[in-house]
Amino acid sequence: MIRIIFLLTISTLLFSCSKDKDEHPNAEKTYLNATKLLKQKNYSQAADEFEKIDDDFPFSKWAVKAQTMAVYARYQDDEYGKITANVDDFLRLNPASEYVPYMLYMKGLSYYDQIPSIERAQDNTQQASNSFRELIARFPSTTYADDAREKLAFIDEHLAGAKMAVGRYQISTRNYVGAILNFNEVISRYRYTKQVPEAYFRLAEIYKKIGLPEQSEKIKTQLQQDFPDSEWGML
Repeated sequence: MIRIIFLLTISTLLFSCSKDKDEHPNAEKTYLNATKLLKQKNYSQAADEFEKIDDDFPFSKWAVKAQTMAVYARYQDDEYGKITANVDDFLRLNPASEYVPYMLYMKGLSYYDQIPSIERAQDNTQQASNSFRELIARFPSTTYADDAREKLAFIDEHLAGAKMAVGRYQISTRNYVGAILNFNEVISRYRYTKQVPEAYFRLAEIYKKIGLPEQSEKIKTQLQQDFPDSEWGML
């Protein structure tokens, strides 16, 4: 899906460059040179050339296209920090551009590719979620939004898994209040993930440990009703 999206976007940008006539021939020349570098897989150099167009010819027709191509080139070179900075600048200066969905998608994708294991801080995961959700809310019918929805399913599962990992650790250190908060967040915020049955089970486990057997049984009953086929509901 990602490859298809890239090919569609890049093909559109490259094809349109042959049709547009502009009052800045040097901008066009730089654009074509950057495109040549891109095809040669000199991604960093190509990105520098594309960015030069916006610096030197900010009011040229080529400037907006060049910014999107620079982001694409940076992504190919795994320069994630530069991608997010470039996208933020683009969105601030071109809020009505036709390329906004693409740029939001690329921002989300750059964070998505940096998602760490569930044992580590999930800042990048949350940033990917924020970018994709903004894309879906603003441009729900785009191809970019379709792919973002698929990725959000993984992101939510990952964030819920991270919360569960923290909660289990908190049980081991007897930080029951913290664990309860994390498990409740999984149930309320990530209720469609596979982590929810265990979250109910761990809550029941905690309430039994702290001397609240009635609350524990209530939660366990709910677990068995909502997830009768789950391994956690059978324990």
